[in-house]
Amino acid sequence: MFFRKRRKKNGGAIVETVAGLFVVIPVVLFLIDVVSMVLAQMANDALAKDCARAAAEENNAGSASADVNTVISHFSSPVLTNVSAPTVTFDTGAGTVYVKTQATFTFPVPIPFWGQNQQVFVAEAQEPIIGILSP
Repeated sequence: MFFRKRRKKNGGAIVETVAGLFVVIPVVLFLIDVVSMVLAQMANDALAKDCARAAAEENNAGSASADVNTVISHFSSPVLTNVSAPTVTFDTGAGTVYVKTQATFTFPVPIPFWGQNQQVFVAEAQEPIIGILSP
């Protein structure tokens, strides 16, 4: 005669929780990366705008480039590195200054399957020149 033991129904919730964590944890880490990328791009946009404003206050291209480099040297960000302004166009004919900044973003949580832990962001800003007085 066979005796059947009744199985206890304990432990099912633990298995479901562990299985759910395999999905939830990567999603949370991905969201951390996305939020960090958005904040880094916003910081780079603000830097480009600040550089253009500083350059617009000058009356020649040399002083404008020097002001842009000063603004970049005082910029600090925990996730943005290699910040530069490869393009500074001081156009007195049009009365505008155009600045293009470039920065490298390092992911706080590297994405394992994507294989990339850095992203380059580019921002552009244009401001009217206010450093040259009209005759």
